[in-house]
Amino acid sequence: MRRTSLTLALALIAGMLGACVTDETIRLQSRPDPRIERLARAQPVTVFRFADRRGDEGDGDPYRVGGMYDGYGSRLARVLSATPWPDTLVESLVAAFAERGIQATAAPDREFVPGTTVVSSPFAVAGEIHNFSTETRWTLQAHVSGIVRLYDSAGNLVVARSLSVRIPRDLAGTSPEKGVSGYQAFLNLAMQQFVRAVVMDPELSARLGGPRSAVPGGAGRQASRATL
Repeated sequence: MRRTSLTLALALIAGMLGACVTDETIRLQSRPDPRIERLARAQPVTVFRFADRRGDEGDGDPYRVGGMYDGYGSRLARVLSATPWPDTLVESLVAAFAERGIQATAAPDREFVPGTTVVSSPFAVAGEIHNFSTETRWTLQAHVSGIVRLYDSAGNLVVARSLSVRIPRDLAGTSPEKGVSGYQAFLNLAMQQFVRAVVMDPELSARLGGPRSAVPGGAGRQASRATL
């Protein structure tokens, strides 16, 4: 009887707390990363919109980027972005490629379709995002992950990389924004670390920094699949 009363009391308290929690809107933004090194003889790229493969985590909403949960896993409120996160991700990648010394063009309004999408640059960057969120359950965390693909201008797959960043696990060497909510600070940092992982990836860099005559054909495509 005592245990039942305690359970009911905890449920009532959780319900009361949940009623007080409201959705929070954050601002995603890219910050310059001094750790990004320039790449010699880099070839231009076009960065396309990444497909949203977050499942229930995103509710199919480009503005939803997280949530607040109680100890039972029930969502109390949402974390929303002031702008669609896929657009900000593309803009952040273009800015980071520029820091890397790579001329990049943004195409945030469409996804890349191999063999169909026309690309004026030697390479195209596209892919799919599996995680892009910040949340509180027992602790505050942020997670950005997905598959990044590099295509040549003919639509051939050159490199495919599975990348994942978690904050605070991958906090080393960086610091969150000051004077903003923890949700915004952690997700912006996770996005920055993910973007850095993309533009500094050794395999992508090897392809983008190579001479035009070294654009791979069948052998390159076979190596790309091996990375998955």
